[in-house]
Amino acid sequence: MLRTKLLTAVTATALLTAPVAMAQTAPAPAAPAADAAASALPPISTENVIEVLKAHGRFATLLQAFDQAQLTETLATRDRITIFAPTDEVFAALPEAERARLLDPANLQELRNLMLYHVLVADLRPDQIIGARGPIATAGGLEVDIDGTGEAIMIDSATVTDPAIDAANGGIYVIDRLLDPNAAAQGDAVEATDDTPPPTTHVKDGDEPAAGMPSRASTPE
Repeated sequence: MLRTKLLTAVTATALLTAPVAMAQTAPAPAAPAADAAASALPPISTENVIEVLKAHGRFATLLQAFDQAQLTETLATRDRITIFAPTDEVFAALPEAERARLLDPANLQELRNLMLYHVLVADLRPDQIIGARGPIATAGGLEVDIDGTGEAIMIDSATVTDPAIDAANGGIYVIDRLLDPNAAAQGDAVEATDDTPPPTTHVKDGDEPAAGMPSRASTPE
């Protein structure tokens, strides 16, 4: 069930935890299409986010990637999870060599970082997004930019194509492209060169991601 309170990662203080304050910085009232997205929520689910993804039948590659990154059990059992979910069509649009490279066990940590960038350790409702915009820390520690001030909700450069799909332990936003944690990391590097100290929301080498989301995959003995 989507909660009224947005819980942030242990390593971050997310701007979206105060949706009313964020809305004050928005340039205009929410667009009709965005309002429709907020009101078009499906019935409350008794299934966790992984079970809901499986039931929808269009996230096989995403589920495979979560399995490969050793995140499936954590996402299924942890409370208050939001997933930005690219469909199978999004993965199919990648060059075959790139898709195979990402799913190669030799690149497990890169895949894990990518998947964690598509997860929030927070139950983010549409009414916390509509009319607001700002960064929020992902499960891996890097920030993703969320913009609910236009006709469609934007997650970085990706468009939310389906309103939040409810799950027992959080929600799912279907997006039309993969998010890019490398772009977020590059933004962190630029900020680090400024005179102003970098925000504590940015994960540097050796920092841990959100509680319950270990940064590195376990390696069998």
